[in-house]
Amino acid sequence: MKLIPLLAAFALCAAPFASAADAPVASTAYPQETGADFARTFPYSMIGQLVFANGDSWFSGSGTVVRPHSVLTAAHNLWDADGGFSTDILFRRGLAGRTDLSEQYASRIYVLSGYRENVRQHTLDDPRAFSYDTGGLVFRAPVAGGSNAGWWANPALLTGAAPLLALGYGGEFHTGDDLLSVAPTAPFTPVTGAFWENFSIYFESGMSGGPVFARDAHGKLYLAGVVVAGSNAPPSAGIRILDRAAADFIRQYLK
Repeated sequence: MKLIPLLAAFALCAAPFASAADAPVASTAYPQETGADFARTFPYSMIGQLVFANGDSWFSGSGTVVRPHSVLTAAHNLWDADGGFSTDILFRRGLAGRTDLSEQYASRIYVLSGYRENVRQHTLDDPRAFSYDTGGLVFRAPVAGGSNAGWWANPALLTGAAPLLALGYGGEFHTGDDLLSVAPTAPFTPVTGAFWENFSIYFESGMSGGPVFARDAHGKLYLAGVVVAGSNAPPSAGIRILDRAAADFIRQYLK
């Protein structure tokens, strides 16, 4: 479990706003800016930046529209053991530069059952907490005019040879104003429960809650995992896969 101590400083991927800096140089793939045209092309246009308050600080994270009124994200964007539930959560869809396609404040917050208990018992940066690190936001009005990204609770999509793409709004080596993407060159592997990792890529702070898209045998893109953790020593990236529990959560609480 060498991932545990390496994630300590990065467990809350929704980091405070940061200035742009040069990304580390390594053989591992690091996130790169996608550009406005990419960020505003479906299904990537369903991704947005989250801006929210927790305790006395403001943070940024990422999320994806998966139901007409709802966004899927990481639970740690929405709840913290010390600060409680996040507040004033703004979703900026299709952010590119300093403009977006739409923005709206969330009206309800949901966190996957078991996440808070595992954080309290094992700490925020423990794989057993990451295994439950999924949350959702509900909005009063349709977030993207009724459109939403397709999702599929099928872990096999993450283990085969099909192309994978992880995305989110990083604020560690970039400003946080542009959608970032990074493509694994190897499949994800299980760590514990629904927490899986990949050593061929690195997730930047702020990407938490962003999607991992996978293609099925027909080339169609599906959201198959949610970015939750990472480390740069050595570089690695962790996700909470979509499984049956995540599917039940989406169907029951998001609309």
